[in-house]
Amino acid sequence: MASSFNFVIGSVKFIFAPIERCLNCKRNFDENMKVLQKLLKELNTVKEVIELRLSAEIHGGTMQTEEVKNWLDDVQRIKTEIEIIERMAKEKKFLSRVFLGKMVEEKVVELKAFLRKGKAFLGMVKSFKYIIVGGGVAAGYAAREFDRQGLKPGQLAIISKEAVAPYERPTLSKGYLNPNPKAAARLPEFHVCVGSGGDRLLPDWYKEKGIQLILGTEIVKVNLALKTLVSAAGEIFKFQTLIIATGSTVIRLTDFKVEGADAKNIFYLRELEDADKLVESIKMKKYGKAVIIGGGYIGLEVAAAMRINDFDVTMVYPDPWCMPRLFTPTMAAFYESYYENKGIKIIKGTVSVCFNANANGEVKGVKLKDGRVLEADIVVVGVGARPLTALFKGQLEEDKGGIKTDGFFKTSMPGVYAVGDVATFPIKLYNEMRRVEHVDHARKSAEHAVKAIKANETGKELEEYDYLPYFYSRTFELSWQFYGDNVGETLFFRDNNPLSPKPKFGSYWIKDGKIVGAFLEGGTPEENKAIAKVSRLNPPVENLDQLKKEGLSFASKF
Repeated sequence: MASSFNFVIGSVKFIFAPIERCLNCKRNFDENMKVLQKLLKELNTVKEVIELRLSAEIHGGTMQTEEVKNWLDDVQRIKTEIEIIERMAKEKKFLSRVFLGKMVEEKVVELKAFLRKGKAFLGMVKSFKYIIVGGGVAAGYAAREFDRQGLKPGQLAIISKEAVAPYERPTLSKGYLNPNPKAAARLPEFHVCVGSGGDRLLPDWYKEKGIQLILGTEIVKVNLALKTLVSAAGEIFKFQTLIIATGSTVIRLTDFKVEGADAKNIFYLRELEDADKLVESIKMKKYGKAVIIGGGYIGLEVAAAMRINDFDVTMVYPDPWCMPRLFTPTMAAFYESYYENKGIKIIKGTVSVCFNANANGEVKGVKLKDGRVLEADIVVVGVGARPLTALFKGQLEEDKGGIKTDGFFKTSMPGVYAVGDVATFPIKLYNEMRRVEHVDHARKSAEHAVKAIKANETGKELEEYDYLPYFYSRTFELSWQFYGDNVGETLFFRDNNPLSPKPKFGSYWIKDGKIVGAFLEGGTPEENKAIAKVSRLNPPVENLDQLKKEGLSFASKF
């Protein structure tokens, strides 16, 4: 009886064994197809990154171009074969899945091998939760805010073309050019965040916080869809969240093909390296002649510094008065007279058209459009700057020359933020989009963007950026501040005699019967706070004569 039972069981096993093998094959097939599809997705990502790097032609000798192209061809072949397998599998024929099982297993092995080879081409891809591209003022303030908000070691990287940790850039046209070596500003003295009264963030601070400073590294290719950055050396950086803090680059006379503009000792002032070269030239050309091209921030500040360094200084600019974007003719007349009393010559209404050089290739003269030729041992050019947005062209929405953001500095691409000079953002106070090039905005926008990133992660509420435009400058014994908007009618008050030992004067801007902006030269901290407050509150003005009579005291009432 037992033998009969065993015979029956054996017969059943014999009959159902092929079916069981088929069921196992089906299960293996389904599991392997899931693995295959996952590997294929990963392979596609690696392929796209390799194509990105290949198209940029920045292999730096680390990638064998022909070998990489062969790899890409093979990847396409494998993808085609997998598509055929998937198409056959969709026919849902039971036996086809059984017979395809072995083929799928082989493709899984092959895919894994191709992935290893692809990753070898790339080298080590560095991945971070947060990346800040650009290492200027904004980067330093953003790093500090990340630390305040809570940051795990290894989450944040700052990628900077410059070779030093973030520093307060305005120092380059002020204290850095001080002729007294003991009084001259030098790193690490002006690393961020001393410009706003905070502690200096020295390179060791970033190490202690687990923030990676990737210095001397230029990003030359960006694919925001792939969340990938490629450096000039061929390094690959992956991010989850990106802050664009690339700032601006100076406008060069060589951009306009001005004859001789590439001569030696023609300087631009944007980075520490520029300032070092200028300081070295000041030492070499002591008591020489300096020509300053431009009458804006850089022009006025560097002209003052060169005069303090005992140079014979001439300023040249095409506008009818200095700082025309902010100063009124009355205000500008004071500063021009003050500078002339300091021994600085000013030539307005013309531009440089040619630079003459000596046998060593050093500049020796500046030819102006009106025909005059000025002797020059040093030329410093300050004719403006352009936001560095070229890497992101076609990938982000732009507005007014910058990258368009909302009130939290989010761009049109999820997970990508833009701050500082490159951001065109809404100013709530005036209900319009603007781009602001100033250190104050660089600091504050960077901090607000980080708060927005963290608020988005935690689901917390955050108010939109509510910025009051602010500009300032310090030259010689002068110091001015401006808040608000310089539109509408202007009303000047106080003494603007350039020979006064301590001149103090100001101006209000009035639009639609309300004060919208205020300027003050020589103000105390309390007085500067007062003009800031009145510029934000926009109080109505009932009597202009009374306002002129009250002057600064009007702002002090609020």
